[in-house]
Amino acid sequence: MRPSSQNRAVSILLAEFNPQFRSAVQSILLYQHFSKISEVYDSKNFTDAVRSNSFEVILLDSSIPNLDAISVTRFIRSGKLGVNPAVVIILLSHRSDVTFIYEAREAGVTEIVAKPFSSAALMARLNNAIEKPRPFITSVGYTGPCRRTGEVESFIEPPKERLGDHLAARSDDLIILSRDAS
Repeated sequence: MRPSSQNRAVSILLAEFNPQFRSAVQSILLYQHFSKISEVYDSKNFTDAVRSNSFEVILLDSSIPNLDAISVTRFIRSGKLGVNPAVVIILLSHRSDVTFIYEAREAGVTEIVAKPFSSAALMARLNNAIEKPRPFITSVGYTGPCRRTGEVESFIEPPKERLGDHLAARSDDLIILSRDAS
């Protein structure tokens, strides 16, 4: 799926530690006609780049030394870095365990792409984030894109409290399933 010509002008910061992987991602983006791509590979260059440029998308590797991607995302979302807090942040990560995904989601990551990934998987997440942005939420406990990824019909009434809902109030009783679970 190719992005529209309007979205090809999006400015992207590719923050990837591994030079071969950085080159591969850049090739995917260039093939898809994204032309405004800046690359960084370490924490200092990342910080300098986001402070001196206005990016619309940040592709952030979770394994850059001395750069905690989750903390950086929280910092960006707080507005303390001088970056647009609503910037699209796509986390490129070797980790895909539930705990890490939950932490990333709660930090305000827009999308997570688990490594290794196909060009189709990366482009699906990137195009979705650009062409169908979720509402940006700012509240006491969370700042970032709406964590609900499915579309909600406006005429559907919210569910009523069920008798057994109070039983699942403790976090150790909750079971987290992916949307794709059957």
